[in-house]
Amino acid sequence: MDSDPLLTVTQVADRIRLTPSSWRARVDDGSAPPPDDPDADRPLHRRRPRWRRSTVDAWNAERLARARAQNDGGTDRSHTGPSGEAKDLA
Repeated sequence: MDSDPLLTVTQVADRIRLTPSSWRARVDDGSAPPPDDPDADRPLHRRRPRWRRSTVDAWNAERLARARAQNDGGTDRSHTGPSGEAKDLA
């Protein structure tokens, strides 16, 4: 069994919790990685591009980190409580 399998659009979408059309749109606008296997030897309307699981996981980790940083205002809140007060780390 391949430790880094190729995933179809539907498999990628399921893995990262997007709809297939959202994944396709991100690929089309360049915000998602290009396919590792573009299936370029077929006519455009018959292509089934695929991505390595590691490619998808790396892209998704970066996407989630950017979203977290944006939501946190880019600050490290690991030493603060829910209302922003400093936690006693002793």
